[in-house]
Amino acid sequence: MKKLILLCLISISALFTSCNSSSNDYWIDNPTEEPITVYIDDTAYDIPPVTMIQISLEYGKHQLKYNDQEITIHNGGRVNKGQAIINPTQSTYIFYKQLFINENDERATEEFIEWAIGTQSDSVRLKINDSIVTVFIPFKPCNKLIIDKHDFDWKYNLDEPMPEGLTLTPSIITRSNRSLLNDPNYQAGKFQETAYKIFREQEFKDYLKTVNDATIEFLVEKTPYASLPKAKIDLTLLNDISNPEYKKALEAQVQKFNQWLDAKGSKSTDGFKEVLMGSELNKLKSEFAKKHPNDFTFSKASNEFEEQKNIFMRYQLNIVE
Repeated sequence: MKKLILLCLISISALFTSCNSSSNDYWIDNPTEEPITVYIDDTAYDIPPVTMIQISLEYGKHQLKYNDQEITIHNGGRVNKGQAIINPTQSTYIFYKQLFINENDERATEEFIEWAIGTQSDSVRLKINDSIVTVFIPFKPCNKLIIDKHDFDWKYNLDEPMPEGLTLTPSIITRSNRSLLNDPNYQAGKFQETAYKIFREQEFKDYLKTVNDATIEFLVEKTPYASLPKAKIDLTLLNDISNPEYKKALEAQVQKFNQWLDAKGSKSTDGFKEVLMGSELNKLKSEFAKKHPNDFTFSKASNEFEEQKNIFMRYQLNIVE
């Protein structure tokens, strides 16, 4: 069934740490055929071809340098539940979703397989043989400088093979999903599961070659380091706040957040919880709403701050100014 599904997909070619620590572990990968040297602050990392190394990165800002390019990255100083891959060469990686299914189960119909693959697919622009096409397939390319598991929560990492098959075990029943016990589909047992893996580009092409001879090129452009988008706090609604006292209070919140950005090591975890988690800001919003029930200027400005701050809460490792 695995090869059958792969053929179906490729037939388009016919057309992480403790809170008390002061660092997190990350990977740096070199998928190229040549050795590279990457600098983080004053440390040089020599990485052989097609090799991934693990590094320990102190909380706070760091300068990353590679091949005459330089950029500032920020390690957020929190428990790292999902590690990231640093991709200094801005090479292309492939996020791949492989459906495994028990073809002897009566629920494993062609209609179900088509539906399941469709829900896991993305629109991707490719060059297949000599034609440039946009197709809907269960894999997508990525060449971000920082590849985070929040973008694609892969189970099988680089250098880990995609399994030949999976043992289909039922979901664990918890308080939140105990209604499954009365679900006929759950009672019938699990008959399908999707495996998520990240591939280096050439390794993925080699993987596809086992079932199809088409030549595939991923049309992904590289953005110079200097032009990469940066996570930052840039409030446009601050001056709209009608009450000067609350304008000053929000400015103080932003100032403390910027102090957190500049903190190094274990200092990143000390004294910033109220700002990072928004508890102080929520109190201010509640106070302002009581004093000015028909005035939403503080709410709008503080929401803008929260939206910009949330990227730092979502991703442990960010590009910053």
